[in-house]
Amino acid sequence: MKRVWRTGIFMLTILSLLSSCGEQKEELEPLQAGTIKVVYLDEESFFEDYGKYFKLQFPQIDVEVISKSKLITEFNHVNDYKEATRKFLNTYNPDVLLLDEEMFKAFVEEGKLYNLETAIHQDNFDVDGFMPGLIDKLKALGKGDLYGLVPRVTVHALYYNEDLFKEYQVEPPKNKMSWQELMDLAGRFTGQGSGGHVYGLEETYSDPGREVLNIGFDSGLQLFDEKAEQVLINTDGWKSVMKLVTDGVHSGSIILHSNGSKKHFMNKEAAMTFDSPGLMLSLKQNGIHMNWGIVTMPVLRNDESVNINSREIFAISADSPNKRAAWELVKLVNGAEMAKALSKTFNGTLPSRTGYLKEYDGKSLEAFYMLKVRETAKKWGNAHVPEPFFRMYVEPLRAEMQAVIENQKTIDEAAAVLEKVGRKVLMQARNETRK
Repeated sequence: MKRVWRTGIFMLTILSLLSSCGEQKEELEPLQAGTIKVVYLDEESFFEDYGKYFKLQFPQIDVEVISKSKLITEFNHVNDYKEATRKFLNTYNPDVLLLDEEMFKAFVEEGKLYNLETAIHQDNFDVDGFMPGLIDKLKALGKGDLYGLVPRVTVHALYYNEDLFKEYQVEPPKNKMSWQELMDLAGRFTGQGSGGHVYGLEETYSDPGREVLNIGFDSGLQLFDEKAEQVLINTDGWKSVMKLVTDGVHSGSIILHSNGSKKHFMNKEAAMTFDSPGLMLSLKQNGIHMNWGIVTMPVLRNDESVNINSREIFAISADSPNKRAAWELVKLVNGAEMAKALSKTFNGTLPSRTGYLKEYDGKSLEAFYMLKVRETAKKWGNAHVPEPFFRMYVEPLRAEMQAVIENQKTIDEAAAVLEKVGRKVLMQARNETRK
């Protein structure tokens, strides 16, 4: 019995050692004077946003800023964005990287980033104060571990003109509506307006095809089967979305722009529009006096979450010779004090920590923080879809939807064409990816 007990202890010890070796988590040494290199938009922006605070707290650490503009000016001959970014980072070897989600995920998979978990535990850094779901999303991108943090987020909400709703006696929008409820609400403005037209919803950076994809994805529809061999647009769910968009355009309850113009909402000719917090600044800076309100983006009945695409993830290079100083910068940028400072100098983005920016011009900003951050975008499901597919598919989708809107085709006819075209585009996208 004693021999079995000793064998068990020995095996547990071996397993523990193997586990700790596999994690490769690194304890940080005490801070030493020196220099760290940081990727940012430009030097002036960095010191205005974060550098001046960091220098006050850590005068013994010099910061060399590597401007992101060099990625364009010095590596514009490299056609592939990922490869250009790799060459840029390999050339300058920064300690602190600024990555979008695509490059962040790729660098995690390639082992190029430092795992922050041990440093967070070592310094008792608070990760519970971030908006719900954000840390879970970053961990999902990091295969279960935390390799980066996001100080600011750009979240969208539904803006509405309270005066138009009162004038035409329409019940204002609510938080957590479905897309169907929103489109029905927009339809209440059909035929309204004397001597002009009042749209229910104005959408920008959109067209009939993109609108179908946006609503379909937000409604939880899958575009592919699990093996990404079939495009599932010729199904009842997608065809119902196509009808929703077609009816909205036909009735004039929604208007779509391919550019970023919000002229109808700004001119009080559209009752609702989607946008980030930056619209609040635009209204104020342009001297537009509007009694506006905001509610959350539309949600699914069983999934009250919103997709956020983080373009500024702060991460540390796995090869950084001064990880402690790099971590002190990442920690300061993403800490509670910085969130407090960001809330006092509102520039159109929100602190990723909750409870610091609660209102603007007397309007509650709760709608921006109310929904949980979606862990993964639900566009593709579990299917492995080649990256060029969306770029190649949007034009035939737009063309077929335009044919439906102009009564040249039925929805069934357009969906059948899009299913066939989708399979062809999938093959082309795979061939382009292999090249």
